[in-house]
Amino acid sequence: MGQALITLPVGPEELAARIAQVPRVHLAHLPTPLDACPRLSTALGGPQILVKRDDLTGLAFGGNKTRNLEFRMAEAIEQDADTVVVSLDVISNSARQTVAAANRLGLRTVLVLRGSSQHPIQGNLLVDHLLGAEIIMAEGDGVGAASESAVERLRQEGHRPFLLNASPMFAVASALAYCLTVLELREQVAALGLRADWVYLSSAGKGQAGVILGAMALGERFTTVGIAARRDPNREATTAAIANAAARLLGLGLTIAPGDVWNHADYVGAGYGLPTPEAIAAVQLVARTEGLILDPVYTGKAMAGLIDHIRSGRVRRDQTVVFIHTGGTPAIFAFGDRLLAEHPHSAT
Repeated sequence: MGQALITLPVGPEELAARIAQVPRVHLAHLPTPLDACPRLSTALGGPQILVKRDDLTGLAFGGNKTRNLEFRMAEAIEQDADTVVVSLDVISNSARQTVAAANRLGLRTVLVLRGSSQHPIQGNLLVDHLLGAEIIMAEGDGVGAASESAVERLRQEGHRPFLLNASPMFAVASALAYCLTVLELREQVAALGLRADWVYLSSAGKGQAGVILGAMALGERFTTVGIAARRDPNREATTAAIANAAARLLGLGLTIAPGDVWNHADYVGAGYGLPTPEAIAAVQLVARTEGLILDPVYTGKAMAGLIDHIRSGRVRRDQTVVFIHTGGTPAIFAFGDRLLAEHPHSAT
């Protein structure tokens, strides 16, 4: 499916209309709020910080993946699936929200999770169990084979499985969802009489692709910065490719180059899923200034990146930053010892 090319920039109504032609189910509470964080801004000596509350999308503690799933699950329904199979990490926010979305739509879920069978049942994994997913644990490269085996078994049992990861829409859905987020942001920031200079978010690239695409399509001038939770030397190229696939789908005559993508892995630390002292300090600071809970795996590291960019002068004190809170709240319950052991009484 593709749409006729259109001259850029497009108006918000035209962009929304083009996205509306892509099959979609409605799962998220939208638009999510945009909250000012004056005490956090003061603690950092400026700039003005606004938080886009995508942790409040509604399904099972919310999060950014609920937006994506509106497009991913629509494809599964179009394929007449009765079961979705998806392979993700054991601590994945996406896994939790996928099961919740499937439950809402009357589908069953098989999660093939990368990790040890001895992984503690806490955080997101606890919620996965509570939601009733069938969970298969697999190590490393065995995830792909385990997913294919699960699909074949389900077919033999008479089910109609749909492997979410196997569809090109798996990544493009995120870009479409975050084009819509840019539309929301545009109205919300304007209603405050402001102009965004920066948009920061935790992203492996898929959601960031949508923010970049939406901004370019609408002629917005803010700079989008993704903070990665894991290292990937091909992140910029992958992000650009996803954005361009979404642009072709929508008939937007633009091309995004890897050089247009700012995605930083400087704040990953020792590795994926391992909190850093900077992330812990960022989680504590935001909680103690604004009563807002980040997580130490994704949003905490993204906020640590933003804080570092403010303190280093990359983000100026007279500018306005939108931080997209992509969710991940259940992770705090898996890292309680770290959250309290480091700087337990500090608010800076």
